[in-house]
Amino acid sequence: MGRFRTAWQAFWAILRSDDTCRRWQDMEKTPARDGEDAPVETDTPEGDSEAARGEAVYTLVMLQREGRLIDFLLENIDAYSDAQVGAAARQIHAGCANVLQQCFEVVPIREESEGSRVELPDDFDPRHIRLTGRTDTEPPFAGVLRHRGWRATKVDFPRRHALLDASVICPAEIEM
Repeated sequence: MGRFRTAWQAFWAILRSDDTCRRWQDMEKTPARDGEDAPVETDTPEGDSEAARGEAVYTLVMLQREGRLIDFLLENIDAYSDAQVGAAARQIHAGCANVLQQCFEVVPIREESEGSRVELPDDFDPRHIRLTGRTDTEPPFAGVLRHRGWRATKVDFPRRHALLDASVICPAEIEM
């Protein structure tokens, strides 16, 4: 589930930030140089890896079905006005929010309001909190909460029919 979570977080980070999107695109265009490590695959059994990929794709299936998210993200929107993009985004937002509410229970990691001052104990969990800015100090840490973070406390996907191709997000449609 680690790669799925990372991919999910990367997906939303790229969607929220033009700068993050550009950095991701630049990274994808840049081949690894000699002496650099290539991306490392984890040693998970093949069945687990296939199941994780299937679950990740199924998330996209649901976001496409309810919110047409893939259509929106892969469409070149340069020709549309901000008002047109905004109108489309409202519908996509509603559909994708519906998937989120039906299939996940998402709660904030931190309860404080964003912008508030927080203190972290020496033994804080770095899997739940990312330190940014000047991080060369020693714990305990104090800083400003920039994002509350999110945690899925429940994942409840409907069962997918076993005969479906797990790689298909949305089948092609041909009107007769």
